[in-house]
Amino acid sequence: MNRHHGLFRRLLRLFPADFRGDFGDEMADTFEAHRRDALSRGGAMAAARLWWDTVTGILRTAPREHWDLVRQDARYALRSLRRSPAFALATTAALAIGIGANTAVFSIVNAVLLTAVPFHDPARLVLLYERVPEAPSPFDFSAPDYEIARRAARSFEGMAAYRNAVYELSGIAQPERIPAARVSPGLFGVLGVAPAIGRALTEEDDRQNAHVAVLSHHLWSRLFGRDPSIVGRTVTLDRQPYTVVGVMPAGIDFPERGPETNHEPADVFVPIAFTPFERQGFGGMYNNTVVARLKPGVDVEGARAEMRTLARTIGDQYPPALAAIARELDLPLVPLTDAIVGPSRRLLLVLSGVVAVVLLIGCADVANLLLTRTAARQRELAVRSALGAAPARVVRQLLTEGAVLASAGGIAGLLLSLAATRAIVAAAGDALPRSGTIGLDARVAIFTAALSLATALVFGVVPALQSVLGSSLDALREGGRGASAGRARHRLLGLIVAGQFALALVLSVGAGLLVRSFVRLASTSPGFRPDQVAHVTTTLPAGRYTTGRQVKSFFEEAVAMARQAPGVSSAGAGNDLPLNVLERRTYSPDPSAVQLPPLERMTAATWTAGSYFEALGIPLRRGRYFTDADGASAQKVVIINEQLALRLWPHDDPVGHQIKWGLESAPSPWLTIVGVVGDAKQGPLGTATIAQAYVPFLQLSDAAAADTITGLFRTVELVARSGGPAAVVLGGLRAGLRRMDPALPVTKAEALTDMVADSVRPQRFSMTLVGLFAAVALGLAALGIYGVLASAVGQQTREIGVRLALGAPPAAIVWTVLKRALALMAAGVAIGIPCALALTRVMAGLLYEVSPQDFATFAGSAVVLAALALAASLVPAWRATRVDPLTALRAE
Repeated sequence: MNRHHGLFRRLLRLFPADFRGDFGDEMADTFEAHRRDALSRGGAMAAARLWWDTVTGILRTAPREHWDLVRQDARYALRSLRRSPAFALATTAALAIGIGANTAVFSIVNAVLLTAVPFHDPARLVLLYERVPEAPSPFDFSAPDYEIARRAARSFEGMAAYRNAVYELSGIAQPERIPAARVSPGLFGVLGVAPAIGRALTEEDDRQNAHVAVLSHHLWSRLFGRDPSIVGRTVTLDRQPYTVVGVMPAGIDFPERGPETNHEPADVFVPIAFTPFERQGFGGMYNNTVVARLKPGVDVEGARAEMRTLARTIGDQYPPALAAIARELDLPLVPLTDAIVGPSRRLLLVLSGVVAVVLLIGCADVANLLLTRTAARQRELAVRSALGAAPARVVRQLLTEGAVLASAGGIAGLLLSLAATRAIVAAAGDALPRSGTIGLDARVAIFTAALSLATALVFGVVPALQSVLGSSLDALREGGRGASAGRARHRLLGLIVAGQFALALVLSVGAGLLVRSFVRLASTSPGFRPDQVAHVTTTLPAGRYTTGRQVKSFFEEAVAMARQAPGVSSAGAGNDLPLNVLERRTYSPDPSAVQLPPLERMTAATWTAGSYFEALGIPLRRGRYFTDADGASAQKVVIINEQLALRLWPHDDPVGHQIKWGLESAPSPWLTIVGVVGDAKQGPLGTATIAQAYVPFLQLSDAAAADTITGLFRTVELVARSGGPAAVVLGGLRAGLRRMDPALPVTKAEALTDMVADSVRPQRFSMTLVGLFAAVALGLAALGIYGVLASAVGQQTREIGVRLALGAPPAAIVWTVLKRALALMAAGVAIGIPCALALTRVMAGLLYEVSPQDFATFAGSAVVLAALALAASLVPAWRATRVDPLTALRAE
């Protein structure tokens, strides 16, 4: 603290007596009080408070004439920078890159992490789930479990259920599929929002399963021109009339997009209207997300304690056949905001650290440039001091130049951030929640202004102080000899460059780990061959396809149409595709299989039609594929994947054995295994593959195919393999579906390779963004070492000329320059490796099959830095060998 005291007194002496007098005894007493406080408490907080009071005191007491001087300094700074356009452009560009990157990432962090979701008191909103120990993750509520929880829970002042759906909206110029939500009547009250016009859904709507709807503000604006008379009018959803009873306010997106199920913003809300079958469906149809509002005074931990008790209450209602599941039931609880943000929190925090490092490297570049420029102006500043200029005048002039540069960099950075934010959001896609709210607002603008001011202080203070606190006599003497910077300045420049390389190493290691992780992930086999496969998705509306026979006929006709399309070699359809298999079912094997407990007998389930496996390229391991002969009247058959075969018959051929849906006592028929296929990923690449069973769609009962509760079998995923590019086939498939039903909209039409690429979009996004910022950081670090070496060569011209005149070979001069570059790089690596190890621990959750301490990545990053240092030093080294010895000797 004594050091702070001495430096403070020395700084005060830089200012004129009349300026110091404005502080009076108050500032001196304040400083002394804080100094004693710092001595007694360690000094950090008191020292910070001392400097804050000092700065604010100066701003408070400075008279008008001193502000006139500031304006004069600003005009002089602009003239000075105009005379050095290359310097001004380089510093502004370095600052714009750093500030722009930070502003872009902060605008995302602001929208995703800092801005509350647009509901009343969102901190009291939670999501409830169900879980059993063997399940890989929590799952949504079944209808009977939700009804019991809603009646019995005491920790909440309201509870509601919802689930996503998709409806065909027709009666407009072009029919389209729109996202929807089936919601219980109390949902809007739980969220604390009310329709902007009209009313919300009521208990009476739910009891009667009334065909009424509430529109989102987005849909109302996009298709109905914000016409307030929409309330009371009829819209057509799934070919059935629905009366519009309300419109939600602007800015309300629900469900908020997030990583869990039932997290896709809806354009229309309709009553959930549980059927009697759903209300009695214990142990099945876990497809309702439950949101609740905590009572005042009840915290999350208190609600979790009640949920543990409530889980036993729900389990007691399960039938005896499901007692094993009921005993293990748990009800986890997650704050709504945490569920929405999900894994993006870690990525955004990592990105915030990355762009902060980029800004520090940019500030270091600017500090190097300013130090070099100040060294070149040292004689000018010394002459001004000798002619009577107060030290405060010189400090203020240099700080003003820094502020002007920071302002220019801040404005350019803000403009750069607008384009960068749009590019980041577009590249992220669904990887970022709440992406619709990302943009420039007052908080982002204030952040940019504060960041610009902070950067001015970071890169401007050291050169300013060094220019004043040094010896003017030495500067005049050195100025007469060519403005040599001196050893102290060289050490400071070297320290800054070593710090730049340390930070660049941290970023290059992080980017290298993400690149290696993505390469591992992208090389993971999905279990099928997506090349040359076209994929078209549509959903059959309940108002048009009312019976199971109609649904199954559509599947048959769609496959027949695709087989006849030009260029198609095989075609099939299913209710889902690999990488997006959501259905999970309990099964029971025949007595010849390994008998697993009920909680471990869970498999993914897919219903297929046509040449589904051949079109997707899923390999056959044993037995046969389905054929057209496996119809409704044929023997009930099933195909299983290798994982299920190994679990049940590890030492036997499963072909010919049987399984059935449900527990042993279930009335469902036995299915004979006719084939075993390879394991295809049910979720995105990088997720675990689980057991899976495939059943012919035509053997599905008519009642199940007509189901409108879940709509599980109304989604048609049509796939067709061709001998050429998939894009050639897509047009024919779309046209064929249009002929089958002209009013049926196609939800998606794409090459299957695009679907595979989308499954790794979050990992590609994080790799690309961190890699881009790391490349920028390396470029700025290279600029820094180039500037230092170029300055050193320029300031050592006479020394180099004397050495050349005395017979030193050019190679020795080159080695001198290169050796300095490598020494700075080595110092940076030594500092950066521990910092990189700390960063990689934070990044562990973003990596796939790559150790955070991967030796190859660390070694490769060090080699890249060494190559960068050598490349940046080549031009200064070449310039050193071009020094004319006669010119240097003449100067001596």
